[in-house]
Amino acid sequence: MPGGVLATSGEVGKASEEAWGVLTVSNKIAPAAPKRRARGGKASRARRLENFRQHKAAAPAAAPAIKWEQLAHGLLRQQRATLRDGARAAWVRMRAARAKIGAAVRSAWRCRSLLARHLESLPTA
Repeated sequence: MPGGVLATSGEVGKASEEAWGVLTVSNKIAPAAPKRRARGGKASRARRLENFRQHKAAAPAAAPAIKWEQLAHGLLRQQRATLRDGARAAWVRMRAARAKIGAAVRSAWRCRSLLARHLESLPTA
């Protein structure tokens, strides 16, 4: 190079990549994709209800039937989500009760087995 200045191979590579528009790939780990959120959660239900109230307040007397149909479907979806949450909560409570009963049964069976083994090992006269 003129003037006695030598470029390092890294600088040459970087310059050629910039000249040719080559994208460099980083060796860093890519960030995880954002987790999908469940649809129909409490926040979206509250948003839907708020939208319904706003549309109801702003709608003129002769509002298009399609808009009301959409809003009615939204309320039905909201009601279904509420019922689904209630059913899921009842199912979780039922599973907890079953687990508790199952643990008690297993404990009683274990005690019975240990007692039977102990009684078998006693000498009989």
